[in-house]
Amino acid sequence: MARTALITGGAGAIATALSARFLERGFDLLLVDIDADRLEAAARAAPDRIRAHRADLTKPEDLEAVAELIGATPDLSVLVNNAGVIRPGDYADLAYDDVALHMAVNLVAPLRLTHAAAQRFRAERQGCILSIVSAAGMVALPGSAAYSASKFGLRGLLIALAQELEPAGVKVRSLFPGAVDTPMLRYEATHGGSVLNFLNPDVLTADQVAAAAMKAMDGSRIEVSLPAGDALLARLICAFPALMPTVLPHFVKQGEQGLKRFLKSRGLTAAPPL
Repeated sequence: MARTALITGGAGAIATALSARFLERGFDLLLVDIDADRLEAAARAAPDRIRAHRADLTKPEDLEAVAELIGATPDLSVLVNNAGVIRPGDYADLAYDDVALHMAVNLVAPLRLTHAAAQRFRAERQGCILSIVSAAGMVALPGSAAYSASKFGLRGLLIALAQELEPAGVKVRSLFPGAVDTPMLRYEATHGGSVLNFLNPDVLTADQVAAAAMKAMDGSRIEVSLPAGDALLARLICAFPALMPTVLPHFVKQGEQGLKRFLKSRGLTAAPPL
């Protein structure tokens, strides 16, 4: 029996790795992305099994069109909320348009699409809503406050929704990866993003995230962190926010060293401060 997975941010690095794994499992794919050229290239990987739909998720009409696709696509059984955006910088230094962009792409879009999927999957008593969230949805990152806010909001929805949909046989699964070597991370690294992204010795690959996402979809845990140890550290820090001024300098120093290693290993240069 044919099954279809819809993936937002469908032309990106993580989506490409996810797509390969879904195709191996026999899924057809509906990829949604703002970049028409990259979408076309992604669809060429399996033109008979991949449909591409260009959408700007910040535009209400485009977002509604994708929500309608969720209701109308035959055999849809998985929604992957994967699209994301970040504009690094202290909150007071950001243009408010950048704050709104975080909310539109990282929070409002998955809220709307998850709502459409929840209605359909609950009625059909099947399906999985799989969200690639971020470690920033577990621990607030100075220098990425708007990004963290959008991810914290999404996490709150997904925790509650998992309880609501479980009796209907619908899975809600969330993956919280640390830093992943994608164009978005490289932009952060070179444009003043939070050094706390680089606490771990190794930056994750898109394929590692895809493998963990598929495992999360198959499993019974509603939240999965990658690396696994990040969840404990994040919960400890956020359980006692008053300790942040005490522990943060240590983590910042560690992150600064990790950022230097990352930039050097990728041949990147940080942009000068404004």
